[in-house]
Amino acid sequence: MEILCISFRHYSKLSIKFTIMSNKQQKSKRLVLGEGEVVGHKHVLESKSDITYERTQDHIKFMLSGMGILTHDEHDRMVFDKGTYYSFNQVEFNPFSKTIERVFD
Repeated sequence: MEILCISFRHYSKLSIKFTIMSNKQQKSKRLVLGEGEVVGHKHVLESKSDITYERTQDHIKFMLSGMGILTHDEHDRMVFDKGTYYSFNQVEFNPFSKTIERVFD
């Protein structure tokens, strides 16, 4: 099995394109990939065709059968081509506390 990996960054959201998908799927034309913790701004992916997706504890896997557009109230939009992607929350290492912390948007 060949796995193609391409990463896309949209501020605190990281999406990675893969060529594989599992069977625990849902469908929608609008998918919230992340929501701001303070003000409630959202990273929203929309497509004219269905977005097939699966949520897990640490990521969202989604498949676009056509073009998708990721928007956020405070950032530029990002265009995704047809394909299968993973979306993760960005984390960073804190050298003072020596902990790994989630990056908030």
